[in-house]
Amino acid sequence: MFKGIIRFLGSRQLTIGLLIAGAIYFFYLTILWFLNMRPPAHFMVWFPLLVIIIPFLANVLISLFTRHYVYTGNILFHAAFFVVAIGIIISLFYRFEGTAVLTEGGVFWGERANYVAVNKKEDFDRLAPKVSFKLDKIVPEYWGERLHFTRLDGEVRYPAETLENKGMVRLNGGLKINGARIRHEGFGFAPEILVEDLKGGAIRRQTAIMRLFPPGSEDYLEFGSYKIYMQIFSDPVEGKDGFRNRSMNLSEPIFKIKVQWMGQQIHEGILKLGDTIRLGTVGISFPKVKYWLQIEIVRDPGELIVIIGFITLIAGLFFRLFFPNPRREKRA
Repeated sequence: MFKGIIRFLGSRQLTIGLLIAGAIYFFYLTILWFLNMRPPAHFMVWFPLLVIIIPFLANVLISLFTRHYVYTGNILFHAAFFVVAIGIIISLFYRFEGTAVLTEGGVFWGERANYVAVNKKEDFDRLAPKVSFKLDKIVPEYWGERLHFTRLDGEVRYPAETLENKGMVRLNGGLKINGARIRHEGFGFAPEILVEDLKGGAIRRQTAIMRLFPPGSEDYLEFGSYKIYMQIFSDPVEGKDGFRNRSMNLSEPIFKIKVQWMGQQIHEGILKLGDTIRLGTVGISFPKVKYWLQIEIVRDPGELIVIIGFITLIAGLFFRLFFPNPRREKRA
């Protein structure tokens, strides 16, 4: 009976059946994606995949030991599946992903408080890479007046303790620090807010990371019982229907402000840089606007193993196709 099970698990019929089942299942997932539908729960996606993948790996492993392969390419091709599987398993357990948001001049020290989100909260101290840097400057370039970036770079210096190295954070990566890949996945405007107590004379400055990009987008911040809704026109020009953006570049920006108090709108108007709006005994102004970047930091020890597995798979196909052997495979 045991030999019969091994013979079945290593059979070509099972191989073909599992490949057909996998193709049908991926076709089903593709249809869901096109229809913008989601399965009721994540396990309804992963469980069918495991039902297909686990027998397939068993089939490949048994085939490697029970068949006599006269083609070197066949051995490489089948062994590559295990290399890929090992890399995926390592990634599942040891991949670290973190997200941070920095404005120009901001410093990232690599501590838990510097991240806005991480995928391994419990294992942060063990898995988080030792990465620190200062974001000196953000350089966006656009295709004419359209919302298409021809360049969006963040100039950084690292490590933050010495700043002895220079690098560039780009949309598609381009920078590695201590084995971690650094790239950015978000961009926007960050107005600097000056809060002044008109009676006591106390002043407080802060920078607000807001979703105000592309120009004309609206976001709000809360100040006590006030809500301040804001739009930034980065390169404004005034027309018959109000303000519009001449380009995406940040040049002499203005702010369109609406203030609500206890749900009632009490103010609406246009502010230039440095203009003050009074809310009770407090004056609020916006002396400067900076850029911000949302930066992704990824360290994945299984990534290289997966790449090696795919290279091995391709090499196996290459040897099988271009260095044929007239003899046929024989069952052991």
